[in-house]
Amino acid sequence: MIDDMRCAHTCKGLCKALEVAMKDEKEAILKYAYFRDECSYPDVKLMLNELILERQKSIVLLNKTRTLLREKFEVLDQIREGFEM
Repeated sequence: MIDDMRCAHTCKGLCKALEVAMKDEKEAILKYAYFRDECSYPDVKLMLNELILERQKSIVLLNKTRTLLREKFEVLDQIREGFEM
């Protein structure tokens, strides 16, 4: 599994680490939701809901980071293109 996560260092905003983290967070949400829906104990349901909310916050952070990286790469490309003229 670690071999699949090697950084190419040429991602230009398509960071493998962000991609893997996003996938893991989404899978965790699905698992927690499944157990929450199957569970009949209110305290466990509440705890699983909290975990889902935290994972959703992580996804928002990952998306913001991905957007920021894309914007930075665009600026760097524009600067590089300016020197190539």
